[in-house]
Amino acid sequence: MNSCCKRGLPVILCLIFLLLAFAAHADSYWKMHWKPGENIISFTPEEDTQITAIIEEANQKSEGTNIRIGADRESDVETAYNNFLTMSPDGAPMEPADDKEYEDIGRYMWAVGLPDEQSISRDEAWKIMLKYLIDHGISTPEILVHYYPLVSYETGNYNGNPVWRILLECYDYQDSGLPVTAWEAAIYAHDGSVCGYRDINPVG
Repeated sequence: MNSCCKRGLPVILCLIFLLLAFAAHADSYWKMHWKPGENIISFTPEEDTQITAIIEEANQKSEGTNIRIGADRESDVETAYNNFLTMSPDGAPMEPADDKEYEDIGRYMWAVGLPDEQSISRDEAWKIMLKYLIDHGISTPEILVHYYPLVSYETGNYNGNPVWRILLECYDYQDSGLPVTAWEAAIYAHDGSVCGYRDINPVG
């Protein structure tokens, strides 16, 4: 196993166990869940400009932070796919250790793939998630500029529909004074609709 895989695997496994442990306390995997095409996020030109500006500011201000460094390393799709193949050489989805059936998605099956020509880009999925958070009053542009995404392209669930799975974490909570919280969403890669949403360590 090369050094890149050795560095990446513990982070990937830790993230999986963290998210599965959080979900194990609920009957549903997601707080909100939709089938493909049910929750399509649209943008006006002004909204598109606003969301793009949030991403540009987050990219600029997160440079050099631990969250950014780790997220960029783990979000590289080819590296993530190769790391997955070291654990599942035949590319078969891996079953969770908790053996739990969720009301919304059944059993969670972890599998990482490579985006195909039909898939939206990582940044497009990030943009859709930000718009969802703003539209539903979950967060604001002023707060979201302090968050950077850990992204994976997953293929093990949702009847074969691949998703961009995004975990938004605050990269400067010590300096900004923002609460230590995170938001997670899955965006269907082929049509860009929202698949699921939940918060982790929610404020309040």
